[in-house]
Amino acid sequence: MFDVIALHALFGSSIPISKFLLRFVPPIFLTGIRMLLAGLLLVGFNLLRKKNLMGMSRQVWWQYLQIIVVGVYLKYILRTWGLAYMPAVKMAFLLNIAPFVSAYFSYLAFKETLTRKQWLGIFVGILGSVPILITSSSAELKWGELFYISWPELAIIVGVFAHSYGLIVSRTLVREHEHPVSLTNGVRMLGGGILALITAFFVEPFHISDPEQFWGWLAILIVVSNIICHNLYLRLLKRYTVTFISFTDFLSPLFIALYSWAFLHEAITWHYFASGAIVLLGLYLFYVDELKVMPHAA
Repeated sequence: MFDVIALHALFGSSIPISKFLLRFVPPIFLTGIRMLLAGLLLVGFNLLRKKNLMGMSRQVWWQYLQIIVVGVYLKYILRTWGLAYMPAVKMAFLLNIAPFVSAYFSYLAFKETLTRKQWLGIFVGILGSVPILITSSSAELKWGELFYISWPELAIIVGVFAHSYGLIVSRTLVREHEHPVSLTNGVRMLGGGILALITAFFVEPFHISDPEQFWGWLAILIVVSNIICHNLYLRLLKRYTVTFISFTDFLSPLFIALYSWAFLHEAITWHYFASGAIVLLGLYLFYVDELKVMPHAA
């Protein structure tokens, strides 16, 4: 469990740093340049180790294409665009619907079933997002709403579906096809970054308002999030179920709230404390039965 907590303590810094970087560049360009540089580093590292994707079947190439388009390109464009119009900690709590989506996808793909207590844990965890959803910033509302959900909120929610689907396909590659984690990450990030930069070229103006700060913080974001955390995330998929790993994402908002308060000076209201308490209860309920079916997960 310590490795999971460490993952989210590190991952929690990525959203506040991304929010800070949006002061200097538009969201789609940020997604593209971040993924492109991280992908080049990881693919280059694997080429030095003489590991590549030559000789793969069409089925495996199709899986990589799905991860690139859905699990990276769509996921990060929607998340970064939504983040531009809401506090970092609110986005983090919106990501808490991921376990419910992952549980459904895992059932379809791997026939992974959940106990009643685990479903209760997921239900409690989702309830933890309700106090956050009743708050809306003026930046969000200027885009309008769909059934009382702002468009930036909807973008984050669709991004969660893309994230969960990408996890399912990634698990197949690293478990069943035994592809190296760093190579799998490098290919998907490189492909997603290229697609995002092409999109940014057509829909966004290119300008970096403070290059020195931008490139410095971008380097930190890439090393911490794309290199360390993404590779650790996929490695954990070899030990834990997709649903459990996704469910532990409930820990990230607690770290993000702390970082956002300390470095971005975002206000932390009672909504976040209420959500945090409910989420931790849901995580406990889920994890108790996870240990029963996966003793090595401890």
